[in-house]
Amino acid sequence: MFADHGSEHPNRPHKKRRTQDPSSQSSTTLGTFVAIQPNAAVRVDNLTRHDEFWFDDGSVVLVAGNTAFRVYRALLAAQSTVFTDMFSSSSPDTQEMLDRRPVVHLSDSPKDLAHFLRVLLPKSRRTLFSRDFSFSFHQIAAVIRLAHKYHVQDVLEQAIASLKERFTDSFDAWEARTGPATIKVRSRQAIGVINLARLVDRPSLLPLAFYKCATLGSAVLDGYKREDNLKSIEHLSREDEKRCIDGRVRLAEAALTVLAEVFTARPCGGCKTHARCRTVLQAMRGDALAHEGALSASVLASWREVVSGWARERGLCGPCEKAALERDVRARRRVWDSLPKIFDIEVEGWVPPVGGDGAQEQPFWFGVHPLEEWECLQLNEWPGGFGSVS
Repeated sequence: MFADHGSEHPNRPHKKRRTQDPSSQSSTTLGTFVAIQPNAAVRVDNLTRHDEFWFDDGSVVLVAGNTAFRVYRALLAAQSTVFTDMFSSSSPDTQEMLDRRPVVHLSDSPKDLAHFLRVLLPKSRRTLFSRDFSFSFHQIAAVIRLAHKYHVQDVLEQAIASLKERFTDSFDAWEARTGPATIKVRSRQAIGVINLARLVDRPSLLPLAFYKCATLGSAVLDGYKREDNLKSIEHLSREDEKRCIDGRVRLAEAALTVLAEVFTARPCGGCKTHARCRTVLQAMRGDALAHEGALSASVLASWREVVSGWARERGLCGPCEKAALERDVRARRRVWDSLPKIFDIEVEGWVPPVGGDGAQEQPFWFGVHPLEEWECLQLNEWPGGFGSVS
């Protein structure tokens, strides 16, 4: 039965040819994501009206899965040339009808289509990029996919701009982030960000998304569950999975180099208590190496709180503490600049590491094996070992 959420029972249609959207098929693939679509021969008398998008004066019925949406044909056509072509290609004497409205079958999931229609047919305003509202990743991903598919460019640009607020290409913006983000993205959903960036050709979203995927470890191979169906799991392509695995190793190498730079045992130039600060810095460096997560792939995480806490506890002078905090920012910025190289991707406009003569140099984590580097630093700077400070 047609699930009627109103007072009027729909008329039974005659069985006629359906109008299909251009990409309708038995399955849809994104990366290696495969979601089996509903049976193309869904009976209209088994449909359920969508609670939100069933307008009494609607002029067309869109069918996604087993859900029907009665909406405004002219409004959709005015915003999308794809919808215009779909509507104009049907013939009145052969088209399937429901409640005397033409029926158009889409291959999209009902939830994705609902998210998209909330933007195309808003009740108040058509704006996505606003700090006054928060969106789930499922919402923004659905809008990006369907705005791309149906060629609604202004919506696509707003949705990408919202996603880019979370997956920025600016280290300074990454450092300055405060408060809740406009878009709520869980770690595994970075898999979806990579696939979306590939879909709409926005490589500037990739470096930070790859970084977040690399921090997942082997869990990146499990993919993440899409909202539309708990059986639908989205994966990265094999090539991008390899980038995450290889990049994770490089991030761990970079983490040791960052640690060695931040926790140098040399007091700064403005230090007035060299002997004391050198001893404190040596102890801090040893403790940093043993710190939980010190050598993890989460190398962009700041040492700021650790440095300041240890400085207060152990009596490190103000200038040396400030210098350590500056080294923390500088070292992590160098990792940020190296992200495309770490993940073997090309991102036009991403700041590359450069040498003194302006020529691009190898990322700072190449050249010396991290453990060898650490051993050399131990021998050269601290002949007496790490020591401790009470």
